[in-house]
Amino acid sequence: MKFRIRPKKLIVPAVNALAVAGIVFTSVAGMSAAKSQSCNFTAEKWKGDSKEDYSQLSCFFSEDAGFGTGNIRSVRGQILSELKDAAYDIENADTLFVDAYSGYAGEAKVKGDISGRANAQITAVGGDFFYFHDFELVNGAYFTEKDTMQDGAVIDRTLAWLLYGSDDVAGMNIYINGVKCYIAGVVKDPSNKTEKRCAGKAPKAYVTYDTASAMLRMNEKGGRSEMSDKFTRVTDYECVLPEPVENFGSNTFKKIFAETYSGNSAIVENSKRFTAKNRTKAFRHLSDAVVRNDGIRLPYWENTSRVYEFKASVYYGIRKYLFIIPIITLICLAYKGIRAYNNHKKTIKNKIINFAEEFLQKRRAKPTAAGKE
Repeated sequence: MKFRIRPKKLIVPAVNALAVAGIVFTSVAGMSAAKSQSCNFTAEKWKGDSKEDYSQLSCFFSEDAGFGTGNIRSVRGQILSELKDAAYDIENADTLFVDAYSGYAGEAKVKGDISGRANAQITAVGGDFFYFHDFELVNGAYFTEKDTMQDGAVIDRTLAWLLYGSDDVAGMNIYINGVKCYIAGVVKDPSNKTEKRCAGKAPKAYVTYDTASAMLRMNEKGGRSEMSDKFTRVTDYECVLPEPVENFGSNTFKKIFAETYSGNSAIVENSKRFTAKNRTKAFRHLSDAVVRNDGIRLPYWENTSRVYEFKASVYYGIRKYLFIIPIITLICLAYKGIRAYNNHKKTIKNKIINFAEEFLQKRRAKPTAAGKE
């Protein structure tokens, strides 16, 4: 007699198999979306082999917020004060926390020593900016605010090719609105569709605040403009600091920024933004992961992260509902198992007792090693 499986009996196993496959797929996709945004995992890099917990946070400002480079020292002092209150030795501040800041300085005309020229988006950066944003270098190196000469520039590959027809241009000169700089390094352009869409088509250059100030003081003809002597605007402040107790970092940022710049700032906790728990919660309010209507201009890397936040929220949100299928199936199987046990309780007990008795009899009948001797 041939054993036949009724097609109806395959429906539940098939649905559960698909649900499990969907859970695996959405989990991998969610983790992949998070890992693609390396700028949100600077805390892990800073932590290294330390057993200390660290958090990474960013605060974005509107142009009307009035936050500038002159506020950075005060912010650092407030952070050190909070760390001191948490019993940290602030004498070793360089190893306690790391920060960076930047501000969009607008578009400018850029040219090289030869005929190449282009319009590029200029971002002024300070602190350890390239520690947070380790764009992939093609040639050269990054600059820091500790460099003796503050006339270096990091440009993207597109701008390098427009100016010199090559990306092997580290050390060569460029002129931003007539201000001479040297190319410290060349970085790769955004690689995937999301990054390209958020970054836009304009080539990019990252310069020091000194260079941005000099650039804005020059008009198109190479003369002085009527603009202020210094460019000080900061639209993005980022920091990695210890987390001695839960929410220490977020509470510190709220204390420093939330009241003073209320309505003109937005705090992001980078180190927790891509956790499955937070992304699952955000699934109910997906528009909040992408849309901002408070007048704050976000840099392209933050816009990219927000898009991937949206994607991760969708993946983890779908995963949450897929879990319902195997859970319901397990509950049903447990219920059926309990009913079957209650209906055949005596029979099951008798079979267990009989099995135990037979097992013991076999053990007793088995000759021991001493008996054999």
